[in-house]
Amino acid sequence: MVGIPEEESYLSCVMPREALKHGFLLDGIFAVAALDIARSSEEPDATRYERIALEYYNRGSATFRALLTDIPPDTYHLMFVFATAAAVMVLGLPQGTGDSEDEMSAVGRIITLADLFSGTLLIVNAGWDKLVDAPYPFREALSAKVNSPEILDPNCPVEREGLPYRLASLDLLDDEIKMALARLDSVNDELHGPAQVAEEGQEAADGRARSVHEVYRLAIFWLKENFAERAVKGYFLSFFSLAGQDFAAAMKNAEPVALFILLHWAVELDSEGGGQWWSKGLGRQLVIQISDILQSSQLALMPDGRDGIAWVRQRVGLPPWCQVDMSTSSII
Repeated sequence: MVGIPEEESYLSCVMPREALKHGFLLDGIFAVAALDIARSSEEPDATRYERIALEYYNRGSATFRALLTDIPPDTYHLMFVFATAAAVMVLGLPQGTGDSEDEMSAVGRIITLADLFSGTLLIVNAGWDKLVDAPYPFREALSAKVNSPEILDPNCPVEREGLPYRLASLDLLDDEIKMALARLDSVNDELHGPAQVAEEGQEAADGRARSVHEVYRLAIFWLKENFAERAVKGYFLSFFSLAGQDFAAAMKNAEPVALFILLHWAVELDSEGGGQWWSKGLGRQLVIQISDILQSSQLALMPDGRDGIAWVRQRVGLPPWCQVDMSTSSII
């Protein structure tokens, strides 16, 4: 779980001591440890630790949520760490943890993850001054990507010049990935760009369409950064904090372009997260589910949409996409 070297001392020394004083953090540690055993152990009954992990997580999460209404000043960094442990739990728990009503799809799990990171961002914003001076190496973690933390704002205009971030060079991407990411902009422009707005011919629709286009343009911008960044371990998980709450809402509503963008993020989850016990196989599950959803959408009728879905499936090792014949089904 170490993203930068400076975190190792905190996670191995400071965090265990603090966990003895704060029950929610101790529950979080036990939850992740139990889930690790469930995933890594070869014992025949290892999966029983899944239930144990869930019990610890639920108890710690209840205390965590109660603290959110009035966070003690010296607890902000611990809340931040618990949120990270919660992300591991959301990604690592099996799709079924008991009764069928408890099951969560891969898409549902990622939506939960996005909500979790939105909450984490609120903790960061509310306790910025406490976090930067906390035992957690927050300044060091930010310094890997941010030039001016005091003006950090993920909703700033999508222009590479002038951002407070040290952005990875898109020149590092190979031509195949560049072409795949360019298709995202093409699909967004075709479905939500100026030409589409003009056809609608209404002022209210005009403003809404421009807004939707910008939400997706911002998300695509940060997805490109996710693909280009290779120096910071686990950076792909920052996507949801940077893409913003409007994009998360579009995912919840199963908006086709939002899911198309998420489909491409799944390539990163499969590639970067595939080596982690807590996210192995989830990227491929996500691709399968989103492919099924998108096959009945308008996006599936677009060449760039079809090519994008085919590229993602090939990238995660899935067979070619079997598209529903939309023209035939619409006649029927």
